[in-house]
Amino acid sequence: MQTFSIRCVLLVAAAVAIGGCGFHLRQQAQLPAALARVHVALSDPFGPLARDLPAALKRSGATVEEQGGAGIAELRVPVASFNIDTLSVGATARVREYAIRYHVEFEAIDGDGKPVLDKQVIELSRDDSFDETQALGIAAQEEEFKKDLERDMVAAMLRRLEAAGRAR
Repeated sequence: MQTFSIRCVLLVAAAVAIGGCGFHLRQQAQLPAALARVHVALSDPFGPLARDLPAALKRSGATVEEQGGAGIAELRVPVASFNIDTLSVGATARVREYAIRYHVEFEAIDGDGKPVLDKQVIELSRDDSFDETQALGIAAQEEEFKKDLERDMVAAMLRRLEAAGRAR
């Protein structure tokens, strides 16, 4: 019985300490009111952003419209591209290190055609080394890096949109 009460006291103390230090879980992005109804215009309607970005906007409270129109904001993404760059080459002229870069340009326009967020450029990258003994796993590892970059890019875009809403 005494160990139970000690555990309860420690649990309550830990909860108070965590709450008192200002820790809290990250919430969904608070989008500007101008983006309550938004159409997402992507340069590649079948690319990875076409699935993840509208879903993230919905989780943040926006209604994603299939078509643009009067009173509907527009999130334009004219550029979204992956590039693989060689960072170093070994003595046998084989790639030793490479970088996967994800470059996205976007802007947000409200339903009246006024800019909510001027053109933004975000570039994320992941560096990795090539291990010849693990050649079979390279393609899967590269896909995993691309998925990670995609998730990070969507989060970065939403943070920029949220910051634009606070600045207005």
